[in-house]
Amino acid sequence: MAVAWSKRAALRAGYGAVLAVLVLSAVEAYSIQVGVSQQHLEIYRRFVQQDEALSTLRRNLWLAGNRVRDFFINPTELSGDDLSIHLRGLKEEDESVLQVLERWPRHRAVVPQLRASLDEFWSVVEPLPRTMMHATREEDMAFLEREVVPRRGELYNALRALTLADQRALQDSEGEFAGTRRRAAGRLLLMLGVGLLLSFLVARLSLRHAENLEREADRHFAAVEQTRAELQQLSARLLEIEEEGRRKLSRELHDEIGQTLALLQIEISRAQVVRAASPAILREHLDRARELAERTVQTVRNISGILRPALLDDLGLVPALQFQLEDFLRRSGIVCEFVEQGVADHLPDPVKTCVYRVVQEALHNCEKHSGARKVRVSVRQFPEALVAEIEDDGVGFQMNGHHASERSMGLGLLGMRERAGNVGGSLVIDSAPLHGTRVALRIPLAPLAIEVQT
Repeated sequence: MAVAWSKRAALRAGYGAVLAVLVLSAVEAYSIQVGVSQQHLEIYRRFVQQDEALSTLRRNLWLAGNRVRDFFINPTELSGDDLSIHLRGLKEEDESVLQVLERWPRHRAVVPQLRASLDEFWSVVEPLPRTMMHATREEDMAFLEREVVPRRGELYNALRALTLADQRALQDSEGEFAGTRRRAAGRLLLMLGVGLLLSFLVARLSLRHAENLEREADRHFAAVEQTRAELQQLSARLLEIEEEGRRKLSRELHDEIGQTLALLQIEISRAQVVRAASPAILREHLDRARELAERTVQTVRNISGILRPALLDDLGLVPALQFQLEDFLRRSGIVCEFVEQGVADHLPDPVKTCVYRVVQEALHNCEKHSGARKVRVSVRQFPEALVAEIEDDGVGFQMNGHHASERSMGLGLLGMRERAGNVGGSLVIDSAPLHGTRVALRIPLAPLAIEVQT
């Protein structure tokens, strides 16, 4: 029972582990999907922001160059004021873009240099409305070629380098993303592999447990079928015994009591005929009538003892067993030893009847089959049970794995087992060839006492 319970507990634990692994795998898969999506979205958002920032810087640099060119084409007070306003707005927008770029760790080392280049460019183009208002064409072209074009080229180169760096960073991020995805996939595959291994082990254990249960069910079914066949045999035998008992009782009544009573009637009739004759003849007929009456009474007692011993009800179990052993000794000549320990005078009637009949059947088997020279019967009462043992030194018989005779089990043994089971007891039969036979009956007393009181 404990082994079966441990197997069921192991199966439950295995099923729980498989379910736990499956749940963890689902959670891990969802976490991987969310993490990968967030990482991919973060890479895309960062690249877009960086690209937009660099595009803004390039656009503002291009717009600043166009505004300076337009001012040189038409250098008036109005165009100068318009140039100052536009350059101020472009510079503020560039500053905002640089602050955005500074948020990314990869740009923190590049942004100060880019800001210095932009500050230098703005410091050159911002004073133009004041310093170049009245310059000649030649001076304007010389200023553009000397101051504006080189700085704008440097800024374009710096922005291009920054763009290339962002592209490399994007590639690195994609590589990290791919590595993270591979590691996550590896963890998920590992968990799925563990789940598959656990599922295989649990399935194998379940199949083995199912096979064991099937074999055990087959054994139980075979035992039930055997028990059913034995009960059928026992029922048939009980009917035969009942019919045999009726025939024997009828024969005893007819042969013994009927004939004796007929002879008694004849003797009484003769006594009536010769009552006027000599007293000696009358006395002889009366003595024969008394002898017939005594024999009739003894025959009735014998028949009553066979059906139900009066000693069992009047004096108790121990005197009934002693009388039974004395009768067994007279019939068989086998030496008997009787041991009694603490047996109460007033036992429940089912207990007394069971012990008496089991001892009676065991002695009958011993007389009929064992060839024993000595029999020992012991009856001991304990607080929790009554134990009766019948042992002989006869030829014994071979037992099988189920503690039964290898030859067809006698119906007497089945009857003893049936009687023991009816009172909640147990019967153990131990024998071996040339080593005698031992029959042990154990009957629990506490439940029976409760039933009797109820």
